[in-house]
Amino acid sequence: MASNEFGILIQGRVSSWTNDIINEYKKNFPNAEIVFSTWKDEDVGRINCKVIQSEKPSPTHPHSSNINLQIIGSREGLKEMSSEVILKCRSDIFIHNKNIFKIFKENCPSEKIMAPDIGSYPFEYRITDFCLLGTKKVLSDFWNNLEFYDGSYPIAPETYLTKNYIVNVKKDKLPWKEIMHKYFYIIDFHLDFQIEWEKLSTDDDFVNQMRKLNYGRSLDRNEIMKKLETSLKK
Repeated sequence: MASNEFGILIQGRVSSWTNDIINEYKKNFPNAEIVFSTWKDEDVGRINCKVIQSEKPSPTHPHSSNINLQIIGSREGLKEMSSEVILKCRSDIFIHNKNIFKIFKENCPSEKIMAPDIGSYPFEYRITDFCLLGTKKVLSDFWNNLEFYDGSYPIAPETYLTKNYIVNVKKDKLPWKEIMHKYFYIIDFHLDFQIEWEKLSTDDDFVNQMRKLNYGRSLDRNEIMKKLETSLKK
């Protein structure tokens, strides 16, 4: 694997899992470029990778959302990266599969974005926003051409982001079912990405699925609850 062929952009607040996530990525992808994009009010003293800190956008009203947080955090992080292929993910999510970049290179056309299946794709413009993998060029097109959300109407972040990319960036107004696979390559949440998510880590069905497939780091219930309690106190 060539240096900086692959990169990982971790975006969001400092969670109780963030350091462990970074350390696992360093172990699993020793030649990868790793960047953590977060906010100026976050304590990053223990973060063991390159850090980008941005000003938080003002909250939106009357409808609040994390959309603008994602836009700014992703844009600023991508600016600082030189990798050809980048995995963009949240700061409270593990991607445990050591072969995730191999899956992309061998199966996903370079003009598409690879994303995990969360069962929402029958709904129009509903590609997950918490984990995207693609070339830097494609991900930059996705994030750099977004208008900020003004909060004047309710909308799911995934829908806002995906619809903007398809309609405003790609200028494609064909029906969603006809174009979804034109721009996205969807693979399995558990089998392929092997995702472990802090906010789902106390859900029995989720944890049992990880056990069944023999992946996941925090499978001990006491450890999970201790980490969540620590996170909630922040």
